[in-house]
Amino acid sequence: MKPYSALTVRGQARRLRELAINALTHYELDVVRLRLITNDMNGIFRIDTRDGRKFILRVTLPEGGHNLDHVTAEMDWLAALARNTDLSVPRPLPARDGSLVVEAGASGVPEARLCEVFSWVDGRDLAEDMSAANISKLGELMAGLHIHALTYHPPSDLSLLRFDRVFPFPEPVVLFDEQFSPLFPAARRAVYERAIAWAQRSIDTLKSSGEPMRIIHGDLHQWNVRDARGVLSPIDFEDLMLGWPVQDIATTLYYFDSKNFAELRAAFQDGYTRHSPWPERRAGEIDSFIAARGLGLANFILNDPNPAWREKAGEFIERVEKRLLALMGRNNIS
Repeated sequence: MKPYSALTVRGQARRLRELAINALTHYELDVVRLRLITNDMNGIFRIDTRDGRKFILRVTLPEGGHNLDHVTAEMDWLAALARNTDLSVPRPLPARDGSLVVEAGASGVPEARLCEVFSWVDGRDLAEDMSAANISKLGELMAGLHIHALTYHPPSDLSLLRFDRVFPFPEPVVLFDEQFSPLFPAARRAVYERAIAWAQRSIDTLKSSGEPMRIIHGDLHQWNVRDARGVLSPIDFEDLMLGWPVQDIATTLYYFDSKNFAELRAAFQDGYTRHSPWPERRAGEIDSFIAARGLGLANFILNDPNPAWREKAGEFIERVEKRLLALMGRNNIS
C-alpha cells in the first residue's frame, strides 16, 4: 500500500473517508450522505441524516499541538458557550458514551485521528461582506467570547497552549535556521529580530500586569466567521489557547485589508466597546501583536512540508517584512 504522505490530496481524502465512517459508528446518527468539504489541513466532512439534519465531522490533523487535551478544551468551551450564552456557535454532538471527542483509524492512515461532530452552521464567509456594519458585529462577537471567558475555566487537568511567548505553537522556531538563510539577508533578519523583541516586551508587560490569562479563540478572522442573514457565528476554535484579549483582537485585525484598515479597525472597536472596555493598555500594544501574528505565520510557512506553501515562502517572508516595517515605523520602534 502506498504511504499516506505520498498520496495526492484526493487519495488522502479517500482514506480519510473510511476513517470518518469508522468514527461515525460512535454516534447515534442515521447517516444517508457523507461528503468531503475540504482536506486542507483537517478533513472536514458534511453529514446528512435521514431525518433531515446536517452536521460537520472534523478529522483533526495530529499536528500543531492539537492533542487530546487541546481538542477536549475546544469541545468543552463550545459546549459551555452553547449552554450559557446567546452566541451562535457550533454545538458539539456527544457520542453514545457522552464523549465529545472520539478516536478512529483506518487502513492506510498512519495514526489514529481525533474526531468531533458539530452542528451545521449556516451562512457564508464573513469575508464576502466586510462592511463596516458587519465588522462592528464582529467586534461585538469577540467581546461576547471574551466576557464569557472571564468566568469560564477549562478543566484543570488539561495542558493548553499559552500565548506567553511570541511563538506559542509547538512547531520549532526556524526563521533563522541555516537552511533558510537566503530568505533572511542581514537587513531583513534585523527587522524580524526587532519585531520579535517588540512583541516579547508586550507579552512581558502583560505577564507583569496582574491581569490573568483567559481562553481566547486565537484565529477569529473573516474566513472563520459565518454570516447568516446578519447573524455572525464563529467557527474553527482549533487554535484556542490561554492568552489576553489584546492578542485575540490583534489576530483578527491582522487580516483586515490595508486599503481601509483604519475604517474597519474603528468599526470593530465600536462594536467591541458596546459590551466591554477596549483592553489595549497603551498605544501600539495591539500593533505589536499584529506583528506577532505575521511572525508566527512566517515561521509556520517555513515549517509546513506542503511544497505549495514552500514555493510561496520567499514572497510571504518579504511581505511580512514590509508589514513589520510599517508597524514598527508607526510606533517608533527602533
